[in-house]
Amino acid sequence: MKQSQRIVKNILAGALGVGLGGLLQLGAVVYIARSVGVTLFGTYSFILAFAMFFQLLADSGLTNILVRELATKPERMGEILGAALLLIWAITFAVGALLLAVIPFLHFPFQVKVLTALMGAATLTQFHAAGYGAALRSQEDNELHSLGFLLHKVVFCACVFAGLKGGLGLTGVVLAHLIPNIFLLGFYKYLVTRRYTRPKLCVDYAEWKYLLTHSLPVGGATMLRLLSQQIDVVILTWLTNLQTVGLFSGPYRISLALRFIPQTMSIPLYPLYSRLAIRPDAKPQLQAAYERSVKFFLVTGCAVATVFVTCAAPLITLLLGAKYRAAAPAMQILGMGFVPFFVSNPFPLLLTALHEQRFLLWATIISLALRVALNFALIPPLGFVGPSLAFLAGEIVLLAIMAARLRHIGHPLALFEIAWRPLVASAAMGLILVATRGNSAASSLLAVIVACTVYVALIFKLETFSADELELAREGMRFVKPLIARWSNQPQEKTP
Repeated sequence: MKQSQRIVKNILAGALGVGLGGLLQLGAVVYIARSVGVTLFGTYSFILAFAMFFQLLADSGLTNILVRELATKPERMGEILGAALLLIWAITFAVGALLLAVIPFLHFPFQVKVLTALMGAATLTQFHAAGYGAALRSQEDNELHSLGFLLHKVVFCACVFAGLKGGLGLTGVVLAHLIPNIFLLGFYKYLVTRRYTRPKLCVDYAEWKYLLTHSLPVGGATMLRLLSQQIDVVILTWLTNLQTVGLFSGPYRISLALRFIPQTMSIPLYPLYSRLAIRPDAKPQLQAAYERSVKFFLVTGCAVATVFVTCAAPLITLLLGAKYRAAAPAMQILGMGFVPFFVSNPFPLLLTALHEQRFLLWATIISLALRVALNFALIPPLGFVGPSLAFLAGEIVLLAIMAARLRHIGHPLALFEIAWRPLVASAAMGLILVATRGNSAASSLLAVIVACTVYVALIFKLETFSADELELAREGMRFVKPLIARWSNQPQEKTP
């Protein structure tokens, strides 16, 4: 299978899995928000953000480094994975103990503290699932990884529905996080043991030291990047009240569900970046791949942002109900933030491939520090609009810093030349959506379809993608036959 075909296969698998999974998660979030009320939804958002912090602390980039090691040393998969899985258990106990030590200091009733501990167990279970998922990603079996993600969301939705219909309230919602994560762990473990190897847990101090040492810069940046997605809710809870947190959490959780799309679609680029980065003669190819990826994510991000900015009020009313309509300004600002967020997704992968992990860490620290400072400065006067502006500013600054560094090391980006065409298409799309705003639901749906059609037509009419890029895309789409051949010839289990 050609590299273009592997990339398209993995991107489509990720897009399908995360697209459908994201819609399922969005539906579950909407159902929770409508069922438990604004205040309890704010409590749920805080519990999830708090528990997610400890998951990020536990992982610290370990699974990302594990992907790289298993991809470059597949003959040692059983040995490396066995040592890594035991290390994951050791980290789980350490971080779990820290979580239990912090929970008593939270200013919540005892029942909420118990649910916080249970949510912590759920997120740490997901850390174990990510260990096995790293093996699937390392062998570029992204279709299997995406299948697990999708099934996880199906189970999540079923558990949310059953828990709330059964009258369990917030307890049912928390259990709806734990049960699917246990399922995902079992599913990934089954695939790895059937297709690759049966890893045996083993103590390997040298391997542990290597994994931890190499994961610190990348892991620190990844942890801070993901932490920045939760810090807004934590600070908002601290400075305001759960009613305000609930209003902000409505559009914010919707935006988080959609952010999985660029994150997952950028993953297949990592092997390509890494292979080209170690070859001095491949710098032009790496530059071309860099520009193509930025162009692709910019085109996608502009379309999503336009819908969020122009249709914020009806969209939030449709999804969450009239009681969340006041949060429409937050949704508009979060929508604008999609553009730098989408565009910046390939940058950490490229910087890591170019051995710029430490710079990536410092850039992420600067962005997070700015975001925290803006939260404290803007939340008191602006309420839930404050963290929305902080998110937008943080994403713009992070993108600018990373692009400047890549330019400095010989990979400049003609951003205006790449961006003006999608921006023109976005303006036309936005004009159609604004002009038809306030019509019936059927007319609004038709307007969205027409607007998206106009956007796509202008993207091609303005020649956003070159003839070579379109040919490369057509070549990549012919991945089905090589994929069938590969699967038909691949053994069910491989041992190192």
